[in-house]
Amino acid sequence: MGTSGLVEAVARDLPQVSLDDALRLVRLCGEKESPKYERAALRWLERYRSESSPSLREFAKVTRELEERKLDAGSRAGLK
Repeated sequence: MGTSGLVEAVARDLPQVSLDDALRLVRLCGEKESPKYERAALRWLERYRSESSPSLREFAKVTRELEERKLDAGSRAGLK
């Protein structure tokens, strides 16, 4: 099992994964060029939309950054 597989297994065992931690997992998938990246990013975007209630502009910016694999928890923290 690779690092990303181990991290995913640990995350599944946690009762709850914060939005920022979930984003870190998405980024790890992106860094490892995992085929799971797009699906993980879409799931994260659904959580971001429902938990953060971003404006359309903020949501579009975050979506672009995920698509370009540039978004991290620090850059998202400035959005609100």
